[in-house]
Amino acid sequence: MMSNPQEVGNGSNASAGGRPPQDEISLWEVLAVLLRRRGTITLTTVLSIAAAAAFTFLRADTFTTQASFRPQGSQASASELMALASQFGVNVPGGGSEEVSPAFYAELLVSREILFRVANKSYVVEGVVSASLPDILEIEEDTEALRVEETIEALRNDIVSVQTGRQTGIVTVEVTTDWADLSAAIAARLLDEIALFNLDTRQSQAAAERIFIEERVDSARHALDAAESSMQAFLQANRQWENSPDLTFQHDRLQRDISLRQQVYTTLVQSFEQARISEVRDTPVITVLQAPFLPPGPDDGRLLLVVALGAVLGGMAGVVVAFVVEAVKRPAPGDPAREDFRRTWAGLVGSLSFTRRRGG
Repeated sequence: MMSNPQEVGNGSNASAGGRPPQDEISLWEVLAVLLRRRGTITLTTVLSIAAAAAFTFLRADTFTTQASFRPQGSQASASELMALASQFGVNVPGGGSEEVSPAFYAELLVSREILFRVANKSYVVEGVVSASLPDILEIEEDTEALRVEETIEALRNDIVSVQTGRQTGIVTVEVTTDWADLSAAIAARLLDEIALFNLDTRQSQAAAERIFIEERVDSARHALDAAESSMQAFLQANRQWENSPDLTFQHDRLQRDISLRQQVYTTLVQSFEQARISEVRDTPVITVLQAPFLPPGPDDGRLLLVVALGAVLGGMAGVVVAFVVEAVKRPAPGDPAREDFRRTWAGLVGSLSFTRRRGG
């Protein structure tokens, strides 16, 4: 009896459609593995939490202090200087009213120049005689220069952190060490170094402006003297210039030249005096909104964070272990590679157990 090819084909398709491909993994299989291996997952998670908690308790307490400030530009305006400089074809970089961005201070606080000064200062910890920061942090290197460099890296990576507010422009500095008084001292030193940087920068800029203006004052004085000499010579040669249209025109032109030179000279003298004052007084400052304070106690919340992280990592590791164990113990039928791995793994475990029994 011959069968209908169409019926055979339909039966084959139905059989293929009724059974999912072996390579596909359904959600129910995943849930079943998680339920069967819940003990493994739970044990791995508990061990990870215990390890995280032990790590937290064994570590020394840390103390964190905060300081915040807002950059503020110089109050003096250099618009007159810049206008005069442009008249003479000279570009003066940076005006006195220029404000430095908070991002600049965030980079400056962790720069090597600032941290080098902080690392080379002495500090008092818990009332003990002052010691250098490398000694307090117990940094051991072959040379003193390497100890300082290692201290700078510790400050940048582990001790000092800086955040900036985009809307407010406030720079917040956090300092974390194993000692409350050391954290406060380092934060205070950072603010002092920023203030010194501002002072040095403004004095250098003001000195450069003063030198430029001083040169222009001398040039303007000579130009004014020359214009006045031309007027004097004109008046001596033409005592009745009012009666001549040509002489009147020459007189008015000389007078305008004197007025212009006088205005330039007067403005330059005023700017010169202002630059001299700015060189010693008018410096960019930071408005300290929160001074560094002595932390009242060790940092809180670290235990919960570490334990939560340990629970997450332990749970993920437990899931991975559960699927690995399931794959080893329940190989797919007809997969010779997985069957060979299972036999090899079982033989290895058996040999280890036999060796342990003989040793006992």
